[in-house]
Amino acid sequence: MRTEMILQEVETTYEKVKSLAGWSVDKNVVLTITSYYVTAGREFDAFTFNRAMDELKSRTGWFSPLRGNLLPMMAAFLSHFDSTEKAAERLLEKQKVLRNQGFKNTIHSYLAALLMSDDPADDETDARRAKALFDAMKKQHFLLTSDDDYAYAMLLGRKAENPVEHAQSMRTYYDALRKIGFRSGNELQWLSQVMTYMNIEFSPGQVERAEEIINLLKGRTKVKPVHYPMIGFLTVFQLDDEGIMQIINLAKQLEQSKLFRWNREMALSIAIGYVMHQLTESADQVSVSLATSVEIILRAQQAVMAVTVGAVAASSAASSSQS
Repeated sequence: MRTEMILQEVETTYEKVKSLAGWSVDKNVVLTITSYYVTAGREFDAFTFNRAMDELKSRTGWFSPLRGNLLPMMAAFLSHFDSTEKAAERLLEKQKVLRNQGFKNTIHSYLAALLMSDDPADDETDARRAKALFDAMKKQHFLLTSDDDYAYAMLLGRKAENPVEHAQSMRTYYDALRKIGFRSGNELQWLSQVMTYMNIEFSPGQVERAEEIINLLKGRTKVKPVHYPMIGFLTVFQLDDEGIMQIINLAKQLEQSKLFRWNREMALSIAIGYVMHQLTESADQVSVSLATSVEIILRAQQAVMAVTVGAVAASSAASSSQS
């Protein structure tokens, strides 16, 4: 797809999503939903999207983590299933299994549920492995590890590696990446987790490549910690410099749109997502389900962070007006 066509598709899809998601939904969440459809080449279907939202609302109470700003995002994830009714039912079933294993009832346990196997027979195993890895991660990074790591624990736990060794490798990556300039925090923790995706054994070469990628992006685009997990996937999927330049060129074109004039980091996110989708679609070692999982986990984390930032900004504004 040419750059002009991608930009047109983003703007058209954004307006469609915005009209259905509702005025109260954060703009960045709408953009994230838009990018989910555009980067994967999925056409936005208003009827299916609405039906998915209705299915989720009919099965949850007012205080459910699924309600609010993130409801449209979850609906988008379910909208590609043949039956949104069955998809919604399965999502709740899987999340219940996770709660029985000790996961908290938050939006992150629902995101982890999205990454579980479609086969109900695998539910207990998936949940048990994810919890074992999460607990091992918590021992390596007690303060940083929380429910926002559930999705990565599920994605990586399904690899069935030794959870203690896996978590130790994550910590080694975290420390190595921090030493070369990556900023400490949750985003760096997610990056360190992604670095173990193909192989849990620590690789200094991967650290060097992650540094090369972020240096290529810096100065040309708006790089922020929110992009760290994406840089991790670009690293483990071995995207070359030509591919990075393709991302940069697409991001610069997207920045020309009024949607991204004050949100350049989102333009980069969409550009990375688009190029990464092409990469995962063509790579021999990556299945369709893997590509879908990567898209879900990246877009979901973006949406959650957008909601969090929006809530903090609103709270700060309210405090300022009262003082």
